[in-house]
Amino acid sequence: MVNIENLKNKYNQINKVASKDNADFLKKFLMMEEGETIVRVLPWKDETQEFYSETGIHRINDRNYHCPKVKGGECPMCDLSFKLWNTKDEANMDLARQIKARKRFYLNAVERATGEVKILSVGIKLFSKILDCFFDEDYGDITDVNVGHDFKIVKDKSGQWPDYSKSAPKPKQSPLGSDKETAEYMDTLHDVHGLIKVASYEDLKKLVMEITGDDTPEPPKEVVESSNSKEDGDEDYLSHLKGL
Repeated sequence: MVNIENLKNKYNQINKVASKDNADFLKKFLMMEEGETIVRVLPWKDETQEFYSETGIHRINDRNYHCPKVKGGECPMCDLSFKLWNTKDEANMDLARQIKARKRFYLNAVERATGEVKILSVGIKLFSKILDCFFDEDYGDITDVNVGHDFKIVKDKSGQWPDYSKSAPKPKQSPLGSDKETAEYMDTLHDVHGLIKVASYEDLKKLVMEITGDDTPEPPKEVVESSNSKEDGDEDYLSHLKGL
């Protein structure tokens, strides 16, 4: 006979561990509050990889799935989104928006207020502002540890979604820190490239079948609504980091 009390204890034990692991995981990320956050975007430890990692995330049924196309694979969810969009039917197009992959970029950055190296998770708009610095002769490589620039992230929550349009690099060049501080920062880089665990084709295919049924597109349960205005919604994304 099943001992219900023992099962409850095991359930609570498992969930306490999961909650602790998730809390520890979230501590690695920079949680940007409304207003200004000053960071220093860090270079990668060597030139074999970029200072950032890139992914596309399908969010289905309250879970994140990293799109296989990031690694050059085939993605049945992207294929379905494209097919639905091309029907020009408003209901199908709405579903296509919901299941499409959202671009995401992970960077290492020193949070100047605390001096901690955190993972900075950003969408296309904010990432583009960071990249713009590299092409501007007044700034150049803002990740340079000797003559780079701090970056001021401005988060405005007055609208429906967070707005980062006022974010910009600090005009004055500055070293990352003292030799000792710089060495410590670089020794504590997070593996932003290892964060991306690409979903399998088979798992995504199963989700597609759940959505379409007998080739009839129907919204999946609890698909998070998406629109272009949420493309850069860091706040919404960070609330679901457990699904990484």
